[in-house]
Amino acid sequence: MARGSKDGKDRGRGAGCLPNREVFERMNFLLQSAQFYASLPTTTTTPAAVATGATAKGKEPDELLALDNDRSDSSSSGAPPQAPATMLPLARFYAKEMRLVSRKSVLRMSPHVKRSICKVCLTPLVPGISSITRVKGQKRSRRVITTCNYCQAQTRLFVNDDHVLFVDRPEHGTIS
Repeated sequence: MARGSKDGKDRGRGAGCLPNREVFERMNFLLQSAQFYASLPTTTTTPAAVATGATAKGKEPDELLALDNDRSDSSSSGAPPQAPATMLPLARFYAKEMRLVSRKSVLRMSPHVKRSICKVCLTPLVPGISSITRVKGQKRSRRVITTCNYCQAQTRLFVNDDHVLFVDRPEHGTIS
């Protein structure tokens, strides 16, 4: 009798069971987290706003600039203003972890997932936020060009109405 099974039947085998389910769930969580943090709006934070507890949400840009000028006049620290705070480094970390998990467990990522992550800097490509997506060409040679806003890397995919990815074909045995 196998350990952990009831009535001597192996519950891990059979229809509807996905091998390495925990690994796929972890990869799914990491992908969703990366896309979530990449889609968060950026907030501008200046040293004066941090010192006074103000954020860009509650103040107008002129008020923040006045706070920053008052702070810089009274102190001679000479520190440069901070860059806009963004969650893209955390999103890149989650995408990198997802790729590492997939490589360590020798599992393939879906082509849809691979296309949603920059191959150079691993930034999740969210159209309008972290990437620019354009369609170029005439009817016969149309292509979708996605440009990463962080590293300016471009990916080009030809648009063919008749083409279906292997994982999207009905005869491909994925569990849905």
